[in-house]
Amino acid sequence: MMARRAVVFASMSLLCLLCAPTGRAHDAIELPARFRTGRLAMLSLSGGYPNEGWQKRGKRLRHTPELSIREASHERVYGHPALVLMLGRSARDVAKAAPGSILLVGDLSAKEGGPLSGHRSHQSGRDADVAFYVTDLHGKPVPSTDYVAFDGDGRAKDGRALLFDDVRNWLLVESWVRDRRAGLSHIFVSWPLRDRLLKFARSQPRFAPYVLPATALLKQPEKGEAHDDHFHVRITCPKEEEEICRSESKL
Repeated sequence: MMARRAVVFASMSLLCLLCAPTGRAHDAIELPARFRTGRLAMLSLSGGYPNEGWQKRGKRLRHTPELSIREASHERVYGHPALVLMLGRSARDVAKAAPGSILLVGDLSAKEGGPLSGHRSHQSGRDADVAFYVTDLHGKPVPSTDYVAFDGDGRAKDGRALLFDDVRNWLLVESWVRDRRAGLSHIFVSWPLRDRLLKFARSQPRFAPYVLPATALLKQPEKGEAHDDHFHVRITCPKEEEEICRSESKL
């Protein structure tokens, strides 16, 4: 009798183990054969939709002299290498044009992708939140330590003595526009700040060539927050991964 109970208990334990969720969004997904062998089996993969997706072997964003990570985001900065490398290039571009600049980056995705608290998207390693560059009331650059919300007049909504840095924020947008390697598809920001940036760029002959492509990329999300305290960038699906990846959010 005791032996039979032991067998039954062991069988039930094994069944529970097999049925238990692993907590990883991609474990229940059967990848096409070509992603299970050879070179593609070693690469980072972005799967599903931005708001219902997963990633495998995501690359971790790290601090550099030109880039820092928001305190609350240290375990949420895994993304597709195309996105992570683009953020590094952009930070260096701005620092080269405006020495001493440090780009503050917030959430990308969880290590294995999937739902991320506080976000509808950020599930497949192709989204990143980036803080604005700011100045004091005299135009002196101030290091960003967190997100700051701004009105269309460029002043902090919470009354702090901070201004939206038109020059460096445009340099950042321009760097994204010029970057052909990552496949940038969206730059989300509030309509008032979008208008402010484009008006500023049109007034500067050196920035004018990039106004038109920036106009197409800059947009406020149709659903969710207005993004008046940070940029949200998204890259499209890497070409090799289009079979498993969806560029736009699931409705």
